[in-house]
Amino acid sequence: MAGNGNQIENRLWAAADELRANAKLKSSEYAVPVLELIFLRYTDQKFADAEKALAGDSTGR
Repeated sequence: MAGNGNQIENRLWAAADELRANAKLKSSEYAVPVLELIFLRYTDQKFADAEKALAGDSTGR
């Protein structure tokens, strides 16, 4: 699953780069979408951590 996380991160970076390059937005205007991408990355990592914790609980019983 580590490769999947890296793949998501690469896709998020690519989306941010494309937004910055092609959206014709000022830096103050694309800040919100970029922050949303950062939030998505954060929640993905939290979900992965919780998934690991739950998997550890179910195999430990």
